[in-house]
Amino acid sequence: MAYLTESKIKIMKVLKLLCLLLLSVSLCSAQDTPAELGVAAVGLVVTDLEASEVFYKDVLGFEAVGGFELDTTWSQEAGAANGHPFGVKMFKLVNEKTATVLKLAYFDTVTARPAQTGVDSYAGVNYLTFYYPELETVNQRLVNAGIDKLGWVKRDTYQLIFVRDPDGVFIELIGPPD
Repeated sequence: MAYLTESKIKIMKVLKLLCLLLLSVSLCSAQDTPAELGVAAVGLVVTDLEASEVFYKDVLGFEAVGGFELDTTWSQEAGAANGHPFGVKMFKLVNEKTATVLKLAYFDTVTARPAQTGVDSYAGVNYLTFYYPELETVNQRLVNAGIDKLGWVKRDTYQLIFVRDPDGVFIELIGPPD
C-alpha cells in the first residue's frame, strides 16, 4: 500500500475543491433559464404587427430577439389557434438570457378584442407590467409618439404610468421615484 505524500494530499484537496466549485457553478447555471425562474414568455395576439412592433420597440424600448412561423399542421396539433397558421416575433425589454420574452403573434386575420374602460372590464389578462430603472426616457418616447397617458402615479418609493398598446391592452410602466 503506497503512502500518500504531503504534496499528493495537497493536490487531492485542490482537486476536491475544484470539483465542488464546478458542481456548484453547474447547479447555479442550470437555474438560469426563464422556464426555471417562472414565466418564460407572455404572448399577445396583435391585429397590426407593424404598429405593435413600433410601440414595443421604438416607444417602450424592447429589443427584437427572433421569431418563427407555425404552419397549419403545428397549429392543429397544438390545439391553440383553431388550425390557423401564424407567425411570432419575440422581444425582450432586457436582452438577458433569463429575461421574459414578449411574443407578438400575428395571423392573416384576427378579430380585435372589445374595448376596455379599465383593467376591471373583463376577467383574464388585461394588463402587463414592465419595470424600468428610470422612467424619464420612456416617458419622453411616449410624449414624442403622441401616446396619451391614462394615469401617472408618483409615490415616495415608486412611480408608474398607465398607457394602452395599439390593441388596447393596458400597459403599466413602473420605475423608481424621480
